[in-house]
Amino acid sequence: MDGSLIGNIAGAGYFLLFQVFGCVLSFNILKKEPGTARVLLGSVFGSLLAGWMPALFSMVMGFNKASHIAALLVTASVIAVFCFASRNRLKNQENINSNAKSKAGNAGRVKKDIKQVIHEYGYLLIVLPVFIFFTLMLLSHTIPYDQYGNMHAGQASNGDMNMHLAFISSIAEQGKFPPEYSLLPGTKLSYPFLCETNSSSIYLWGSSLRFAYMFPMFFAVLQVMYGVLVLAKEMLKSRSRAVITWFFFFFNGGFGIWYFIDGIREDKTVFSRIFTEFYQTPANFTDENLRWSNIIVDMLLPQRATLFGWAVLIPAFYILYRAVSLKDRKYFIITAVMAGGLPLIHTHSFLAMAFICAMWLICSASSLKDSTVIGKKGINRISTWLFAGFLLLMCSLDIARLQTETEENIYFVIALAGIACIGIICLYLAFKGLKNSETRGTVINWAILLGIVLVLALPQLFNWTFQQAQGEQFTRGYFNWANLDDLYVFFYIKNIGIVLILAVMALFFSKRINYFITLPVFAIWFVAELIVFQPNVYDNNKLLYIAYLFMCMGAANYLADAVRRLRSRAAGAVLYCMVLFLGSISAVLTMCREYISDYQLYSKDSIAMCRYIEENTEPEDIILTDTRYNNEVASLTGRNIVCGSSTFLYFHGLQYYEQEAAVSEMFQNPWNTELFDKYNVKYIYVSNSERNNFNII
Repeated sequence: MDGSLIGNIAGAGYFLLFQVFGCVLSFNILKKEPGTARVLLGSVFGSLLAGWMPALFSMVMGFNKASHIAALLVTASVIAVFCFASRNRLKNQENINSNAKSKAGNAGRVKKDIKQVIHEYGYLLIVLPVFIFFTLMLLSHTIPYDQYGNMHAGQASNGDMNMHLAFISSIAEQGKFPPEYSLLPGTKLSYPFLCETNSSSIYLWGSSLRFAYMFPMFFAVLQVMYGVLVLAKEMLKSRSRAVITWFFFFFNGGFGIWYFIDGIREDKTVFSRIFTEFYQTPANFTDENLRWSNIIVDMLLPQRATLFGWAVLIPAFYILYRAVSLKDRKYFIITAVMAGGLPLIHTHSFLAMAFICAMWLICSASSLKDSTVIGKKGINRISTWLFAGFLLLMCSLDIARLQTETEENIYFVIALAGIACIGIICLYLAFKGLKNSETRGTVINWAILLGIVLVLALPQLFNWTFQQAQGEQFTRGYFNWANLDDLYVFFYIKNIGIVLILAVMALFFSKRINYFITLPVFAIWFVAELIVFQPNVYDNNKLLYIAYLFMCMGAANYLADAVRRLRSRAAGAVLYCMVLFLGSISAVLTMCREYISDYQLYSKDSIAMCRYIEENTEPEDIILTDTRYNNEVASLTGRNIVCGSSTFLYFHGLQYYEQEAAVSEMFQNPWNTELFDKYNVKYIYVSNSERNNFNII
């Protein structure tokens, strides 16, 4: 739990070696890409290697230092051989120029290159202030000690972090792989655990649990932030529009601020409660049906699976878009490998990738001469009619929901019908493309991508994901996501705000439409509004936010076009400022609230007991505690407990009710040893929580 400085250095060094391997790989195979894109993708490759290579060796050798050393040596050897082979091939292709230039000429060229680099990549510096903000929050929200020796957390990390810490510590401490739930011993860990093993690998080398938790997240959040900028610049062909997209995406919050401005007339404290109460912010306030949580503080900070999933997914979009643009089979293969590694990192990201691939296949395999950008006249009206049909369907379902109790299976059938239509269109275009010599290569590239993804992903899906998702509370019909009582259109206008308005205006008034942007929004939104893929309905936002990313691109594109039509630069600057302020004020207030939030998570005495447990028990021992969510024994020691919190277990689709009842029975009737033997209980942990919950004197 406490670790050491040497352990921190060793763990960080191990992780950083894979980052180096990833960058070496990226710079050798992606020579067509600009430097920043290669660094970004190299870091992503490194994170994938750091997660997957030790996991593969641990399947055979157990999760220990030997398996990690083997993974490191094999990775280094394979990359060294690959780089040596590619260097020799490159030397054979190069023509060496022996004409030397003067020193003055070289100096002038270097100066010119520096200016060009600053001009080309300076816009990426916009990420740094927000990254610093994220870093400060991560440091203050990840079990820091206060002056009395207690551990603290923030508002967002107060809940899920306990579960993540339990997974990280138990995987490293117990060494069993594939891992099991330490919160429900004997049950296979079906949660996408590769978002945890990167930290477990660092913890294994003797680092502190806090350092192991945070260190990979610094890299992942940079990968997400830079990934959005690089992807938006590539798709919009504009640095300024990419920056606007970035602001729209990360500073999301909608029009929630209006409820606090309006309410201050009746209650003077309504505005101050944003900064003092638990989740009463303009981006997340259930009482006013505000559910469009801020991506930085409510998604990336507390939800590790989402963070590490998006860190692979968004750069994979970039590679896939480049693959379609360049018609380069190598890029399709790289995309397939990245996508194939996603199910055990973040299942929702893998699902989002499937929808994006289907939509982009339709675009790229179309027989149209230009399937990316189509003029307003003629075929481009498809987007307008598609939006009109989508809106009519959703409003009709909303009216029916309000008037009568609609059977949820109806929603499921409608969604399946839509998915079937997408599949039929893909098959038709693929079949048609194979007949055309100009598009045959593109169809074959997509087929190769699909084949590689299936080979890599199916073992993960059948061995873990599908086994977890067999319960009735998983995949099922459900309409209108997290909307509680608002009309469909009004709910999304107030939650998404100006971005939604601009994106819709783009469909009607833009002179050109990028189908690679619009089609993913419709496809993902349609399915995510009609099918729930997990017990917690709210978690469908992990799909909706990917659609929102493309919506931000459309909104940024339209806003930039509108500003260009203005004759005055001053008027354009004012319009930019007004829109960005309106779109981000709710997010800024929400982020400020998260920054100052502070809650005690574990007391000084409970931390001391955890140190005692680490020193005097075996990692596989089972300890009887109560089922509170902030269980320091499970989170800090990596030991098994009889039953964890239903807050975690229910939403993972686990059958935990028997163990939960057994915990109560054992505390209330400790003389009945039958249950202690059944669950192999070695120790009983009694704190104030157990005393209060079970009336222990």
